[in-house]
Parts: sequence; structure tokens; C-alpha cells
Amino acid sequence: MTPKVSICVPNLNTRPFLPERFQTIQAQSLNDWELLVYDSHSTDGAWEYISELATGEPRMRAWQGPREGTPGSWSPCVAQARGEYVYIATSDDTMPPDCLEKLAAALDAHPDCDVAHCRLMPIDGHGNEMPSVSEWWSTQSVFALSSGPLLDRSHIRRAPFDGLLHLSGRSVYISITQLLIRRSLFDRIGLFESTWGSVGDFNWSMRAGLAASTVHVPDTWGGWRLHGAQATAGAGLGSPEHAKKIDAMIENAIEKCSGFLPPSLQSRLESKCGECHDLRTFEREIVRRSNPLERRAYVLRRILSGSVAAKQHVQERLLAEPRWLDQFSDRVQRWLQDAGVGPALRPTSIVHPL
Repeated sequence: MTPKVSICVPNLNTRPFLPERFQTIQAQSLNDWELLVYDSHSTDGAWEYISELATGEPRMRAWQGPREGTPGSWSPCVAQARGEYVYIATSDDTMPPDCLEKLAAALDAHPDCDVAHCRLMPIDGHGNEMPSVSEWWSTQSVFALSSGPLLDRSHIRRAPFDGLLHLSGRSVYISITQLLIRRSLFDRIGLFESTWGSVGDFNWSMRAGLAASTVHVPDTWGGWRLHGAQATAGAGLGSPEHAKKIDAMIENAIEKCSGFLPPSLQSRLESKCGECHDLRTFEREIVRRSNPLERRAYVLRRILSGSVAAKQHVQERLLAEPRWLDQFSDRVQRWLQDAGVGPALRPTSIVHPL
């Protein structure tokens, strides 16, 4: 019989966090699941622990394979998934008992959506909540800024809105633990890739946002553990190398998902992509220059070269307007309206099963 949810646990040397990870899976109020564990030849005792668990859980399958990195190591699990929905339970993270039940109910209620998204619960290496990171997610993240008053309400985010938000160079979905994904979406847009290293989930998330609508579920959460040994700790976020990866992932996602975009939007997207690349590049260069005189000289050179981003920067400073990053979602919504796509966000309601 096909399970409702395939829970995928990719693992490499996270033995200290495994007891909590598997306890949160066993504690789920939705118990119609299969558990797929892919271990990349751990050397810290994690594989032995996983193997022992598998002997007592008939719904669990575990195997070892090559080290594909993050997020590439997520794909072997997804490829074996038989469930209607897929949840990637990264092995150092956590979730509350109602997580899968509420996310699955949202997708059941909205067959036009292929992704269910929930709130983020940041924790440290000891499992303690991190209020400052929670505050950032609920006020400054792309998802929060684009949701506005709907952040605390269930709502539908129509494709390609979330995908286009990635043109800012920032992730919309912070942690994969916030998502329950309809299995058929992977057949449409493909699996996770190892090409860009540990930040490669940005590319998959952009593809998903361009091709699929998302339903937001505000009354549960996905855990996101921040610790020194996690894959993204050495990703060089903000470096020139990271910036090149972001640009390459954006270009790749648009190329792969061009067939999912409305023709009226596809015809305009090339110019919008160039504009956003200019904005991203300008923002990086401004941040990189700590000396005020160097920043002013750079802005002047860019203005003389005709940079729209530089002119906008000066306008923001003179008129005390919000940065373009903070109002980027408004810009994307205008693009969609001009293309006749319609409202990007729609409030909805979800009745959870008793």
C-alpha cells in the first residue's frame, strides 16, 4: 500500500542529533509514512545506530551510498520515495508532532499547490531556541517581507511568484524542513543537484517556485539547527564565489523552467533578469566597500555608466526610501500584474483532520 508521506533522512556524521531526529519522526500524529535513510558512509557511529533502528521499524529502509554533499545527498532518498508527499528530514533538525499532519492536510485541501510551507523554528546545537534568528525570519526574511499581514494566516502563493523572488539573490524557503512536497513535482522539475555545493537548494527552490504554487501553513513549524558542523557553515556566504553560484543557479533555474512560465511573462523576463543582475551586483559591491569615499566613487562611476541600480540607490538615500531588497516583492507583484497573471497571494483556510 502506498504511504501518505515518504520521510527522507539524508545523513553524514550527525550521530549526536539522531536520537532527537528519529524521536520527532516516531512522534508524528500522522503515522501513514515510510522512512528512507540514506547514509553517506558515516564514520562517527551514525550508521550503526541507524542500522539498529531499522531492525525494529518495518516502515524504515536504510542504505549507504556515495557522498553527494548537500543537497545532492537528498536525491537518492527522493528517488526511492513511494509516498504521495515527500518530507526531507535533515538528520540534525527537528519538528513538532503535528508538522506532517498539518502540512499534508494543506496539500489535500489544495490540489492546485505542490508545496506546503510552514514557519521556521531556529535552534542551536543544544536544541535551544534562537529568538534573534526567529525575529529575523518573521520580520526581515524574503518570505516575511513578501507575505506582509498574511505571514500569520494560511494563504496560497501562486506560481511563479516565489520563483521570481529568487531574482533578488536571496532564498525564499530558508530550510527544507519547512516544506512538504508533492512527489509528482520532482517528476516535473527534477531532483536536487550537487553542482553548486551546499547552497544548491537555492536552485531547486527557485525551480519549484517558478513551476508550482505553495500553500503556507502558519500553525506548525520546521526546525532549523544552527551549529558549526552543518554543511552550510563553510559555504562562504557573501563571498564572490558564492555570488557567482547564485547568478549561475538563477540562470539555470530560469532556463529549466521556461516552459512553466506564462508566455506574457516569459517575453519580459529577459530584461527583468538583466535588471535584477545589475541590482544584485551593485548591492554586493556596495557592501564590499567599507570606505565611504570608495563607495561614493563607485556609485558615481556606475551612474555615469547608466546603471539603474546606482540611480535607484541614490534615490533611496535622498528620499529615505526602503532598500530595493526590502520592497522587491512589490516589484515582482507589479510584473505579474502587468503580465496579466493575477494576484500572487490569496488568503485561504484549511480544516485540519480531528
